[in-house]
Order: sequence, then C-alpha cells, then structure tokens
Amino acid sequence: MTMNRNHPPPADPTAVLKLFRVIFQSVNRHSHEVERKAGIGGAQLWALAEIGGRPRITVTELAKSLSIHQSTASNLLDKLAGQDYIARDRGEADRRVVFLTLTSRGEDLLRKAPLPHRGVLSDALFKMSETDLAALQQNLETLLAQLEFKQLKGAYEPVGEDLTPTKPASRRG
Repeated sequence: MTMNRNHPPPADPTAVLKLFRVIFQSVNRHSHEVERKAGIGGAQLWALAEIGGRPRITVTELAKSLSIHQSTASNLLDKLAGQDYIARDRGEADRRVVFLTLTSRGEDLLRKAPLPHRGVLSDALFKMSETDLAALQQNLETLLAQLEFKQLKGAYEPVGEDLTPTKPASRRG
C-alpha cells in the first residue's frame, strides 16, 4: 500500500485496525521464528543483544534500554543466567550494582540468532525518520487518550497518569 502524503486516503478505522493486526502478527511471527531458531524468546534475544553491545551494562540500564520494569529485567536475566548465556558481576565500589556480560555461550547464540535482534517492531521504529516517528507518537498518544482503560505503567517509566478507567460517554435514549 503506497500512501501519497499530499492526498492521504480517506480515514477508515477498519483499515487502521487491519494495519495494527498486520503489525502484531508480524511481531508474533518473528518472535516464533527467533524461538524456533535460537531456542529463546524475542525479549531474551534483545536483552542478549543489548548486553553484547554494551558490555558491563547494569540491570537498570538494560531495563531502560528494553523499556521494561527492573523486576521484569531481573526475571529475564535469571533465565539467561540459568542457561549460561550471561554473567553477573557485582560492583566493587557498590555491591548493589550488578554488571552484565555475555558468556561465550551467549556470544555464540547471538551470532547464530536471526536478525533483527531487538525485534521487527523496534527495528522498524529505529529506522523511521524523526518527523515520521514524532507524528506516529502524537497519533498513538491521541489513540491512547481514547481508550476506556489504560495500562500506562506498562513501560519502564509510566507514560502518563496511573491506571484510571475513564468514564464511558453517557448514552441517551
């Protein structure tokens, strides 16, 4: 589907919903392919790629990179450490800080795993122009404002207000 920016197609919620479905199915298919070929999930692969690209990254930095809560990152790392893909080293100056590195087994897996390591959606977003990404962000924020229930704490840092159901518009008649 080619879009002419000067003459956009007429607004069609059904067409937009179909595009979301294509995106979700594409993400899901890539995730299944990663799991089939690499033996780990897409989030685990992305974490390995982040750790491989930034040796001695901290758990907090990794959580921010993946846009997940630190507790979620810790659970993900437990699985990776249990399979000997990563090593954790406590900081000498501050024993609470944990630094992450790939083991040789993790490096081997990362070399053999299908691309893109960070997933097809993240990869596509990083490839977008700043202008298009800003427009997409604004449009998604507008869409989010229309949702009756919002889970705004789903990302590493809350997107907006706490989870609050908005009151449905009253219906007359």
